[in-house]
Amino acid sequence: MNYITINQIRKFIILPLVIFLSNIAYSQYSALETFQYISPIPGSRLILPENNIIIRHGEIIDESTIHRSDKIEVNGSLSGKHSGEFFLSTDLKTLIFKPNIPFSLEEEVTVKLSSGIMTIDGKLLLPIEFSFTICQKVIFDYQSELIEESSSIELNEKNNAIHNGSKFETLTNSESEVEGFPTIITIVSDNTAPGYIFLALQHEAFFSEYGYLMIVDNSGIPIYYTKSMLQKRDFKVQHNGLLTYWDFNSHKFFEMDSSYAIIDSFACGNGYNTDFHDFHLFPSGHSLLLGYIWQNERMDTVVAGGDSTARVLNFVIQELDANKNVIFQWRTWDYLRVTDATEDIDLTQHSIDPYHCNAVEIDTDGNLLLSSRNMDEVTKIDKQTGEIIWRWGGIKSRNNEFQFIDDPITFSHQHDIRRLPEGTLMMFDNGNLHSPNFSRSLEYLLDEENKLANLVWKYERNPPISARWMGSSRRLSNHNTLIGWGGLSLVSEVEADGSIVFELQLPDNFINYRVYRSPWRTNYFVTNPDSISFETVPVGDSSSIYVSIESNSSESIFITGFYNEQSSFIVDHPLPFNILPYGSEQIEIKFKPNEDGHFADVLHIRSDTDSRRIAQIINLEGSTGIEPVNEIINTFFLEQNYPNPFNPTTAIKYQIPENAFVIMKLYDAIGNEVSILVNEQKLAGSYTVELNSESLSSGIYFYRLSASNLSDVKKMILIK
Repeated sequence: MNYITINQIRKFIILPLVIFLSNIAYSQYSALETFQYISPIPGSRLILPENNIIIRHGEIIDESTIHRSDKIEVNGSLSGKHSGEFFLSTDLKTLIFKPNIPFSLEEEVTVKLSSGIMTIDGKLLLPIEFSFTICQKVIFDYQSELIEESSSIELNEKNNAIHNGSKFETLTNSESEVEGFPTIITIVSDNTAPGYIFLALQHEAFFSEYGYLMIVDNSGIPIYYTKSMLQKRDFKVQHNGLLTYWDFNSHKFFEMDSSYAIIDSFACGNGYNTDFHDFHLFPSGHSLLLGYIWQNERMDTVVAGGDSTARVLNFVIQELDANKNVIFQWRTWDYLRVTDATEDIDLTQHSIDPYHCNAVEIDTDGNLLLSSRNMDEVTKIDKQTGEIIWRWGGIKSRNNEFQFIDDPITFSHQHDIRRLPEGTLMMFDNGNLHSPNFSRSLEYLLDEENKLANLVWKYERNPPISARWMGSSRRLSNHNTLIGWGGLSLVSEVEADGSIVFELQLPDNFINYRVYRSPWRTNYFVTNPDSISFETVPVGDSSSIYVSIESNSSESIFITGFYNEQSSFIVDHPLPFNILPYGSEQIEIKFKPNEDGHFADVLHIRSDTDSRRIAQIINLEGSTGIEPVNEIINTFFLEQNYPNPFNPTTAIKYQIPENAFVIMKLYDAIGNEVSILVNEQKLAGSYTVELNSESLSSGIYFYRLSASNLSDVKKMILIK
C-alpha cells in the first residue's frame, strides 16, 4: 500500500491553493491597472475620515448600469459596512461613493467594486478591490494654518522699493478719499494694458481684522471697494467672467456677480481646509482648489534631532465638479517627501511646512503645474492619473530634472507660476536663497522632452529689491507684464524692454498677496449711453447730452457723487438722489471748454456708503476743433516732485509769474519744519530744486512754496 506523506499533502493541496490565491491577487492588481484613476490611492495612509471614494475608468459610463444593483461595497475594519451615495459625476466618467458617516480613526477601509458597470460603448468594467488606512488624529488649527513666510521677515523690507529714472506723471487718489481710505500713489504713462487693477489690501499684521477688496483705475481712483473687518485675498476675475475672493473668516472662496452680489461659495471637500493661495473657476462649473491639513509624523525617524510628535503641513489639490463633488484629489503626502524641502526649512521643529504649495495651474495639455515654494520646485502632474510627469527645481531644489540655459542663478521660493498662451512659463522669483537676496520676474521656455529650461525674459530692478514673500507676475493682453512685489506693497507694469509704464505704491501698512489687471464693468447700475462724444464746441460755448442711469437692482440705489478730473466736463444734477428698484434717472452732462484743444475724461458715478463704493464710468470726449498754440505759461505753479516716492533724490519744479521773494519749506507728516529749500529773491521764470534725502528718514513729507501773495503745498513720500 502506498502512503501519502504530509509533504505530499502540502504539495497536492497547499501549493495549488497558494497558486490560486496568488492568481486572485494578481488578477486584482491587473484589474486596478485598467482604471485611469483611483482615490484614495490603494494602500495609502493618513486618509481623512470624511474622504470620499473616486474611481475613474476613463471612458463615459452608462449611468443606467450603476443602479441595477449594489455595485460597490465599502467596509471599515472598525466601523463596519458603510452605506452612502454611489453616483456618476457631471463629467460622466467618474464614479463617486460618498459615505453617509465618516470612517473611524486608525481603521483600514476596504472597497470592492462589483462587475456589471459598463461604458456607453458596451465595455464591461472589471471588478476591483483595494484598501487604504484612515489617519490616527485630525488636527484643526486655523490660527497657525500656514507657517506664513512672513513670520521671520521684517515688514520694513518693503521700504526698499525704488523707482527707476524714467519720466512719469505722478497722481494720487486724494480727490476720492473717504475717511480711513488708504492713500494710493500711482505713477503712469500712456502704454498700460487695458483694464483695472484688482487688489485685496490687507493690513500688514497677518491676522489683522482690517482690509479692502478694491478695483482701481490707473490714477488709483477706486471704481469699487468694500472695507472688510476680516482678511480677504486673491481678488480677481475668474475664467467664467465673474469675481472671486478668499475669505479668512469662513475659509472659503466666494463668487460675486457683476453687481458685486455674492452668488456662490467654494471650499475643499473630504475634510480638508481650504487654502487661500489659488483658486480657478471654469465656465463648466468645475473648480480647482488647494487645501491643507496638519498631520502628525515621527520626524525622529526621518531626520536626526527630529520631533517624535511633530506635525507636518500637507497640501492637497482638488477638482470639484459642477455639483461640488471631489472628482480628483492629489496629496503631497502620496508623492513627495518631507526631506524634499530646501535647506532653510528646519525639519527638527515641532511644526513643519516642507512644501508650501502656493499656486496650481492648468497646463496647455490639460495636466497640472504645482508650485511648492519650500522645495524650490514646479511639479507637473498627470491630471488623469495623478502621477508626476516631471520635477523642475530652482537653486536649492533636491529633485531638479532640468538643465538651465542662460540662467546660472535659477529661481528660489517662487510664487505665481503661470503657463502663457505662447507656451512659455512665467513666475515671480522671490529669491530668498539668492546671495544676496533679490527678487525678479522670469519667463522660461521649457523643452519638456529634453528637460531644458531656457530663460527667455526677465525683469529685475536696478538697484535690486527683495520681496521675500507673496508676489505675482502676469503677462497682459498687450504683452506688458504686471508684477506685484508682494510684501513690498509695490505694483509695476513693464514693457518687454523693461521700461516701467505703470507703478502703484500702496500705503506702508498694507500688503497685497497678488495683483491683477482685467477689463471690468459693473451691472449694478448702467448708463445709456456708456460713452459720450461731443460735437465741436467753441471756447466759451457749451453743449449738453442727457444720459440715463438705469438700475438693475431690486433695491433702491443711492447715488452720492460724481467725479471727473477735467473742468471742461460738468454734471448738472443735484446730489444725492435715489434710483428706485429697476428704475432710472436722467442726468445732464455739459461740455464747456475754457481753452482750445481736444479733451478726454472719465466720469465716475458713485454710490458710496461708509464701507463700500460701487461706481459706474462714462468715457467723455470733446473738442473745440482748434488745437492749442504752445505758449509759455506765465502763472504761479508748483509741480509734484519727481520721482515720487523717491530715494535718494527728487526734483521739485516751480514757476513764478513775476519777480518775487520765494520761500520753499519742507515739513514732516505732523507739520514740523524740517528744512528751508529756497529763501531768496527770484526773477520771473521756471526753477528746479533738488532734494537729497541723506539726512531724512522714510515717511511722508509736505513742501510749501510761497511767493508774493501766492502759495501751494504738495505731498511727497520718501522710501529708504
